Amino acid sequence: MIEDATTYRSKEQVLCDLATALQFSPESLEANRAGRLSKDQIKKLAARCAKPAFLTFVFTVAPFFIWTRIISSGQQIPFEAALPVLFHELTHVKDLFEAHGKMGGAILLGSIMISLAIAVLLALRVPLALYFDLLDRKVIMSEGRVVAREETINRSNGRDPIEKYFFSLRYLNMPVNLKAYRALEAGSIYLVYLLPRSEELVSIEPKIEGAPDMSGHRSTAESMSAQGSAIRI
Repeated sequence: MIEDATTYRSKEQVLCDLATALQFSPESLEANRAGRLSKDQIKKLAARCAKPAFLTFVFTVAPFFIWTRIISSGQQIPFEAALPVLFHELTHVKDLFEAHGKMGGAILLGSIMISLAIAVLLALRVPLALYFDLLDRKVIMSEGRVVAREETINRSNGRDPIEKYFFSLRYLNMPVNLKAYRALEAGSIYLVYLLPRSEELVSIEPKIEGAPDMSGHRSTAESMSAQGSAIRI
C-alpha cells in the first residue's frame, strides 16, 4: 500500500512518530536537551556493550574451568590444585601429551586455542567508543537539515536484498530502522542528540521556529506525553 506523501503532520506528530520508532520517551528527550543520557537510555545502550563483553569473558574462562574440572576429577585432587597442573601442562607440551596422550593432548590444546580465538573476535566487537560514552553520560546536540536515506545491498545468491536506513545530517550517517525512516519529515530542520564519541543517535526532534532555546520545546514533549507516546525501553 502506497502512503499519501501529502498528508500533513504537525511537528508534534512528527516528534511522536520518531519517539515511537526510535524508542525514546519525553523524559529521555528532556535529559538529552540538558546534555545527559537518561537512565532508560543508559540501560538500553549498556546491553549492547554487555553482550559481547560477557561472551568474551565466557569463551576466555570456560575452557580453563572445564579442563581444570576434568583434571581434578581424573587425578582426584582439589579444583584449586588442578589449575596449576593445567597451566604447567600448557607451558610444557611434552608433559601435556604424556599426561593425556597425543589425541587427548591435542584436543585439550586445540579446544583452548579455538576458544581463545573466538574470545578475541568477540572482544573486537565490543563498542569501546559507546562504552566510554556511557561512562561519561554526556549528550551533544547538532542542528541541521536531516534527510532519510535508504541503501540496498544485493545478495549474490539471489535472495532478497538487504535494506539499510539512515538519517543523514551533513557528514553524519546515523543508522535507523524502517519505522524511523518513514517517520521523518524529509528535509526539515531537526535537533539531533548524539553521543560524542560513538556518534550514536539517542533522540531527535523537529526544530520549532521562533524557539531559540531548549525550553521552547517543552510544550512538544508535553504533547508527546498527552498522546501516550512514552516508550518503555
